[in-house]
This record gives sequence, structure tokens and C-alpha cells, in this order.
Amino acid sequence: MAPSRGDGIADGKPDLSYPSKLVQTLDAHSGPVNVIKYNHGAKYLLSGSTDRTIRLWNPALGKEIKCYNGHAQEVLALDITHDNAKFASSGGDRAVFLWDVPTGSVIRRMQGHFGKINAVAFSPDSQILASAGFDAKVMLWDMRASSRDPLQTLKEATSTVSSLLLPSSPQIIAGSYDGFLRTYDLRFGLLTDDLIGEPINSLRPSTVNPEESILVSTNPHAHSSDLDSSGNGNYNGNSNAQNKIRIFDRKDGSCLQTFRGHQVIPNKWGMIWGYGESHVLAGDKDGALWSWNVLDGKPLSDHPKAIHKKQITSIEMNPRGKEMITASLDGTIKVWHK
Repeated sequence: MAPSRGDGIADGKPDLSYPSKLVQTLDAHSGPVNVIKYNHGAKYLLSGSTDRTIRLWNPALGKEIKCYNGHAQEVLALDITHDNAKFASSGGDRAVFLWDVPTGSVIRRMQGHFGKINAVAFSPDSQILASAGFDAKVMLWDMRASSRDPLQTLKEATSTVSSLLLPSSPQIIAGSYDGFLRTYDLRFGLLTDDLIGEPINSLRPSTVNPEESILVSTNPHAHSSDLDSSGNGNYNGNSNAQNKIRIFDRKDGSCLQTFRGHQVIPNKWGMIWGYGESHVLAGDKDGALWSWNVLDGKPLSDHPKAIHKKQITSIEMNPRGKEMITASLDGTIKVWHK
């Protein structure tokens, strides 16, 4: 099976371009920006920072709409309900916060994890919220009930769980520093585990064929001690770590393509499918944006230019491919148009 490609094709050749015209710089955060997330419809953007705030933006206009205060530690993860009325956040607090978007109030705090919570994700119907983190557990929370306890706890991982996807209602995909990509089918009580072999940083489902392929980023030196306590992303480990991004076939676990060449600070680096999945984008430790051709796995440039002053932590691509947003340890969010 060849790597999936969507409609990023022009005149028989794949369109490898991406939005590169800077139209807005959003700099209201006073610390590193760890995560950004489009709302459903991709008109608005949420951002979470080491400054402990979450901000809602109209990125095209460069306007901050609302600031959400409540976290006592860094914000590391965000997800939004399908109706855009609520969102979940997590980070260093060891609790998951459920927020009301218009009022800015915290509706619910879910506690049970022992350590940083790296990932939160809603099911497509927003009835289940999953959370995961340093304690190697995935916890499932029933959004229709007000119970203090999780609906279910998945304990198969043996190290930090870094990333979560809930692509369809009974299904959960979790990536861990133990090197396994685990897919749970809760309806039938099935677990499929694929050994990736290196600590998994992040996951991105195919936007064209989500049941067929998945983008997986790994770093052999990913570990919580690799970042200094300042939260500024100063890496104390091996700067020559071989970071990889790979496309895996979800049906048989085979690797379809591998992308390498960039160097990153472990734990906090962004990657994403390009529009039409003809290319893959990722940031490096110097703030440069790398792009690789999906067909041959080669970078479009061996020395891409820096677009941020520090590592790019999170990237969002508008579903129509006309807008891209990048966030960085330098504390800024940048909006790019074609």
C-alpha cells in the first residue's frame, strides 16, 4: 500500500506548497506556547501556555477574544467538543478541566492522575473524554455523568502516555514512551499493540483515510528530565537525537514512509499532514519548518529557514489548506496564509 494522498494534486503532480505568507503574530502569552487547537470549523483557535492561561483567538483577524484562567501549572493539552460549546484542558495540575467557552467558567475538574497530563481527547459525539499522562494511565470520563471517578482506566502502558486519538466512538489510540502504539476497541474489549520501538511524541490521523494510516513522531531521548525546570525548553540531553516521523498502515502496522533530518528538543515539537497529504510538516529546535515529500520521504530543503526564534511546538492546518498556524517555545503564535 502506498502512502495515502488526497486532493493535493495539481496537473498530475503533487502540490507540495503550504501557507507561507505571515499575516498575524499573536503574542499575548507571557511564556512558551505548548499547544494550539482549531475549533470545529477552523474559524477560531485555542492556545495553551506555560504561563498557565488558555486564550481564544480569531486568528485571521489577529484578535484575542477571551482568556481562561484557572490552571496553577503549565497547560499542555486541549480538545474541543464537536459543538464548540465546551473544551477540555490539562497540564501540570494533575487535573483535567472542562470549560464553558462563552462564560469562561470551569464546569468540572476531573482528578485521578498522578503526574502531568499530556493529552486530552473527546470522542466524536463528545460523550466520552479521555486523558493520559506521566502516570502511564489512560482515563475515560463520562461527560453525561458527574461522577468523580473515571468510567474506565486503561493501564497497559509501562511509561508516560504522550498522545491520544479517539477517531471513532468505541476506539482509542494511545502513543507511549514505552514505544507502543495501542489501539483499544472498547465495544469488543480488544487491544492491538504495535511496537514502534522508540518513545512516541505525537500522533496525527490521516485526514483523507483515517482508518488506513496514521502519522507517528518519535524521539529516542524523549523523557521528562530532558527539559529544564524553567519550562523554557532548554534541552539538557543529546542534541543529535535521531528524530523520526513515520506513516504507519493502521491495518497491518507496517511502516509506509519515514521522514528524518530535523533535530528537536524532546517532548514538545509539532508535526502535521500537509494539505492533501502530499507532504508532511514539522518544526525543529531552532524554529525552522521542515517539509517532506510523502512519496519519496525526502525533505524539500535540507536547510529550511527559521520562522520562529525557538522550537515549534504545535502546528494546525486549516482543512481547506489556505491557512496554517504555528506555535513556539518563543511565546508567539503565527498565522500563515497562501
